[in-house]
Amino acid sequence: MKRKTKMEKTKKLISRSFSEGLTQLWRNKFLSVMTIGLGALILILLNLVFSVQYFAEKSLQDIESRADFSIALRENFDGFELEALQNDLSKFDVETKVLEAHQFNDFPLPPRLYLKFRDISQVSDILETIKNPRYVDIIAAWDTDGERDFVNVISKLLSLRKNVERAAQILIILFIIGGVLLVINTFRLVIFSRKNEIFIARLVGADPEFIMGPFVFEGAFLGFLASILSIVIFVFLLREVTIFPGAAIFLHLWNNIFMWEVLAAIIVGMFGAWLAVRKYLFGKLQ
Repeated sequence: MKRKTKMEKTKKLISRSFSEGLTQLWRNKFLSVMTIGLGALILILLNLVFSVQYFAEKSLQDIESRADFSIALRENFDGFELEALQNDLSKFDVETKVLEAHQFNDFPLPPRLYLKFRDISQVSDILETIKNPRYVDIIAAWDTDGERDFVNVISKLLSLRKNVERAAQILIILFIIGGVLLVINTFRLVIFSRKNEIFIARLVGADPEFIMGPFVFEGAFLGFLASILSIVIFVFLLREVTIFPGAAIFLHLWNNIFMWEVLAAIIVGMFGAWLAVRKYLFGKLQ
């Protein structure tokens, strides 16, 4: 019986908080609209970061899938040594293939070891393995200039990927912090105008959950509405920007980002409201 009474009390508390949260959202129309708009702007910028990150990653993967290198072999190379080399290369994520000698018009092509890299971060290690003195008898003249140019291109691609990932992480953290601060400042303004109501509620013995509930639900509504608005606007903008592969980016965001973004916006709204309200619940009112 006691457990049932507690459950009923919790349901009533949630129901009241939900209703009062909507009422407060409507009561503070101007502040709510401004908060939702600024929150949506932050989330739109965040979606832009996710889109650029995805676009850069897909572009690099496309380049990575076409990264290959050919190494000339001696005419009468030792098959056993070649198998040993291929065995050493098997520990890397690389595809190897021996191309036979070929006569191209008047230009003879020697047999070649064809390398297709599946992970461009391993390029330097793979080439160093091939340059092992053990395999000098099967490798013909080494193309030093070609190797240097190829490694330089790969290094720039890896640097680009690292910088994009780092920039994305920093921006994500900044936007999340900005969202929390936005919600906190919004509720500070709301609560400052209603601190006398909170003070009276405390004087008559209202539980902290009873006072805080509507504000927390209001924060959840603000986060939810801001996230939905940002998704609608961003999808519209994605259709207008022809530089990005809009359909692929939308599917990526829909499958991996949007759901978590809505949930995170709700949690940020609730957390910001809780931080703003707790000062007046457990601190001294001036």
